[in-house]
Amino acid sequence: MKFMAALLLACAFGACVPYTGPLPAEVRGPGITDAPFLALDAGASQIESLHFQVRAYGGDKAQRISEVAEKAYARIMLDTNLYSFRPAGLYQIVVYADAEEYRTKTRQPSWSAGATLGNAICSYEGPGLVGTLIHEMSHLIYHEYMGRDREEERWVNEGLAVYEEAAAFAETSGGRDLFGPVRGAVAQSPMPFERLARFAPATEREYSVSAWYAQAESVVRHMIERGGRLGFSQFLAALKSGKSFDEAMAAGFPGNWRNMEELERDWRKSL
Repeated sequence: MKFMAALLLACAFGACVPYTGPLPAEVRGPGITDAPFLALDAGASQIESLHFQVRAYGGDKAQRISEVAEKAYARIMLDTNLYSFRPAGLYQIVVYADAEEYRTKTRQPSWSAGATLGNAICSYEGPGLVGTLIHEMSHLIYHEYMGRDREEERWVNEGLAVYEEAAAFAETSGGRDLFGPVRGAVAQSPMPFERLARFAPATEREYSVSAWYAQAESVVRHMIERGGRLGFSQFLAALKSGKSFDEAMAAGFPGNWRNMEELERDWRKSL
């Protein structure tokens, strides 16, 4: 528990990006997409659990990371009510020794704390590891369940990821808010939902101080906690089937909101 708490305490200070650069030496392993992941040095350990294949330096560390990952997976399943969803294979987690090894092997920018490659998460040991895993795991599950990555759904995808991260952060930091510095700005001048859906942050760098991420998290939290987890899963299922946002809202939350306009109006009242 001390290991998990220490890692979670600083999860607000990292950021995650999809890997887009050339791949150095790599190996392939079983997974949803059989995606390449970057090789650790000789002597690394590998642990397989129900949903994950973890590679890290040291058997104890790999085991603890595997336990953290399974706990995070259970949290995401609870909040999305996607219990009927079954991944096609093991999600892969590759944890480097430190930031230097991670950035050397993945060629990510200096501010990056994690990257996704297919169905794999790459990160490094440090205080931001658990936050990175929870955030990126939410993305992997969302992408696999939805079967796509649509720009107009980005606020839902990112909102869910930071909602999961923020909830875990609050649990281990005495109730601190991941987006505390910008909550007031969102409440005073919320972004119209039409713009929220079209807005695309140039980078995830320092997203904990981004009003767009804070609002996306707030809206998703409102949907899950006010509308209900079952409703949220039905909303996602309707989107997946090709329904519009208004149609998906009516399908998921018929007793709360009939369309996005009603959700926006109710969410604004809650600020």
